[in-house]
Amino acid sequence: PEAGTSRHGRLQLLELIENLSERDFEILLSLKSAKYLLTGQVKRLHFTDASSDTAAMRAAVRAMRKLESYGLVKTFKRRIGGLRAGSGSLVWCLTESGQRLLNIRDHTEQSRRSHRYLEPSYVHLRHTLAIAECYVQLVELSRIHKKIVLASVEWEPESWRPYTHNGHNLQLKPDLFAVTYNGGYEDRWFIEIDLNTEALPVVIDKCKRYHQYLRTGIEQREHEVFPVTIWVVPSNDRKQKLIDALDEAFRKAPKLFVVITADEFDSLIRNGADQKKMH
Repeated sequence: PEAGTSRHGRLQLLELIENLSERDFEILLSLKSAKYLLTGQVKRLHFTDASSDTAAMRAAVRAMRKLESYGLVKTFKRRIGGLRAGSGSLVWCLTESGQRLLNIRDHTEQSRRSHRYLEPSYVHLRHTLAIAECYVQLVELSRIHKKIVLASVEWEPESWRPYTHNGHNLQLKPDLFAVTYNGGYEDRWFIEIDLNTEALPVVIDKCKRYHQYLRTGIEQREHEVFPVTIWVVPSNDRKQKLIDALDEAFRKAPKLFVVITADEFDSLIRNGADQKKMH
């Protein structure tokens, strides 16, 4: 079978476990959490010890090609950022064998349902990679700024919060949940990625769920505070439209949301949420 598509038996996977480095496993675990990662994101997460950025990228490409030759990861034909972006724009995911190898290593129960590793839609891919980008930035911030500690991260579906509203069982479904410590203070974040693919009323409907969940008091009883919800949007125009829609929809409600563009994420995590800028 061609590389990346072969199915391995248990003995082959046990043999492979012996051949993989700790960094190989860390890459596989990152892919398990994030679902998809660009080569450039793999580099930023796992190849920070190289002498230069170019050397780091070369090492990341080598590592991914090695894991691909073992049939543990695969890449898609579609690139993000186009061909000009080079090998950094390749999108990677675990294969079924990669998932099984981690299950064997971690002694986790294997699901009997068959995994189907189909090429995802472009919108789904961009959305998932944008969530991963927030995670990569959180890791980088905690490396660069000693006072910032990335205490925990929950990906979907671990980030979801079940609750009851008017007798109905519902779920709040943030894209990512993170806890950071900043100079001794704990910040709790629900993170939502908006790529301007949903109509604003759909986004506001999702925001209503946050208000419903706030009113249950579940989060506050357990952690004393309710997380700040970050909406990461693609442009200043979308940012202003969402801010206006939030102010209109939740005039007398508590302020739960911070709306930012992607390049403001770093600053928000470093400086904390400003109550004056919440909606």
